[in-house]
Amino acid sequence: MRAQIDICPECGSKVHNEGGWPAWCPVCEWGLPEPADDERNKWQRWRAGRMHARVLANHQRLLGTDLHASGARRVAGSVLALLVHLVTVLLVVAAIWIWMTAAFPVAKAIATVLLLIVAWEVRPRFGRVPSGDNVVTRASAPASFGVLDEVARGTGSRTPDVLVVSPDFNASIGRAGWRGHQVLTIGLPLWEALNDRQRLAALGHECGHEVNGDLRSTLLVGTAIQSLHRWAWLLLPETRRRPAGGAGGGMSSIFLIAEYLVPLLLLPISATIGLLAVGLERVAARSGQRAEYRADELAAMTAGTDAVLAMLDQFFGAEHCMHAMFLALRSDRDADVWAVERRFMGSVTPTQRERWRRLAARGQHRTDATHPPTLLRQEMLLSRPSVPGKIDVAADQLAAMTDELTAFETTMARQLRDTA
Repeated sequence: MRAQIDICPECGSKVHNEGGWPAWCPVCEWGLPEPADDERNKWQRWRAGRMHARVLANHQRLLGTDLHASGARRVAGSVLALLVHLVTVLLVVAAIWIWMTAAFPVAKAIATVLLLIVAWEVRPRFGRVPSGDNVVTRASAPASFGVLDEVARGTGSRTPDVLVVSPDFNASIGRAGWRGHQVLTIGLPLWEALNDRQRLAALGHECGHEVNGDLRSTLLVGTAIQSLHRWAWLLLPETRRRPAGGAGGGMSSIFLIAEYLVPLLLLPISATIGLLAVGLERVAARSGQRAEYRADELAAMTAGTDAVLAMLDQFFGAEHCMHAMFLALRSDRDADVWAVERRFMGSVTPTQRERWRRLAARGQHRTDATHPPTLLRQEMLLSRPSVPGKIDVAADQLAAMTDELTAFETTMARQLRDTA
């Protein structure tokens, strides 16, 4: 049996060593594992480093500033998106005009069909409104939508139209369908890990995306980025070579020359359109980082700053919690994963949570194209005056919502079992 370590062998400070969690030193960080080897290639590591540097620079710029949407950036992104969709409309108009002309019937038909095919390929894609046994509406979950009504009033947003329950330790909101239905997805593992105020904070953050000025959440800009990527893909020349030994002659030479010239013409066009897509994504992502902070601010105004900070804290242990649940399912396919989750989250000590926070800082936690790192989100909240939250949902109302969501425990456990 290994002896318990109470004093750090590196600096002599007191070691955190309780609850069966690994021992570590909060002074010199002895006991924290070194970051795992980065399996990404050199180019991917360089891009990740650049992204993290941009996120940090933008974070420093936003500290202490008004987090409301920037009108100039929003107008620029919207105008560029409108131009992208205008090209699609012009393709359809051109196809109709060609069809109405008195040109050669065969050539007219070919040109019209080609233009319509391209227009169809680059059309805006709105997605479908979810349906299935994990989707609930106001009729099937009145308590849940009652709570969402209160949260929406607190954030000044619209109540989501559809609620989806998922087996993920996460929550998200988005739009689907040409009418722009709001779809709120709540991960049951996340909901189980939170207390009542933290649940209101999570709902406040997601509802806040409706009014935080996030360009990415608009149908106009989101579909324009997709269309630009489709354009770049369509115009990207294929690198196939004609098989050797074909028919000779002058026509063969002409085709051979065309085979080399067409890619030289198409490649710059494809690259230019791809850069436009990246530029629009960059504008949207820059807006998105500010929008995430604004959604956190709206959540704090709704449920209180302390509740939002505590809710964000839970994400540091998300991966470890899901690992414990999957481990239980691999050893026993009929394990009660929700009891496993409750035991795991109940065993987490404040010092272990701080250990995860330090590891997150080492690993540049969640620096990606959609969210700033959780640590930076907490730092932004702490840099602003603490607020108590302006809504107070009755405990029995939240309990009724929890009952409606936990009715999906069996379904979600089955999905987790299938992926374990």
